Amino acid sequence: MVNNNQYLAMEAAQNYLSIVKGASINSWMEIWDEDAIVEFPYAPPPYPKQVKGKNAICEHYKNVSGAMELCEEKPLVFYPSSDPLLAVFETSMIFRIPSTGNDYSQDYISVVKVNEDGKIVLYREYWDPSRVLKDFPV
Repeated sequence: MVNNNQYLAMEAAQNYLSIVKGASINSWMEIWDEDAIVEFPYAPPPYPKQVKGKNAICEHYKNVSGAMELCEEKPLVFYPSSDPLLAVFETSMIFRIPSTGNDYSQDYISVVKVNEDGKIVLYREYWDPSRVLKDFPV
């Protein structure tokens, strides 16, 4: 059974993805706690493995959101957690990269931790780094 706090985490996960659906960065930043942390454990250099703080998260996603346009997404699949303020989900998305016209396809598994107010305090995203390097060469 899902309790009300888990709905906070699930809603935060869905709100997180609104940035790839065209949400303004300013309204999107309302979902974050001031001291939030975003982690990308498999990020290859020169991409960051961690972004700390609401302002740094805003700057990071300003760059990322403009580099891709969402073309297709699969529904979120949520997995139960023993922590009522944590959501684990997976999805797959296909983006178009305007600068090259190429498509970028990625599968994601994400962990979202919220506080009692429903603000994201931790967002951890797992994805295939080889796809990033193929479609976003550095």
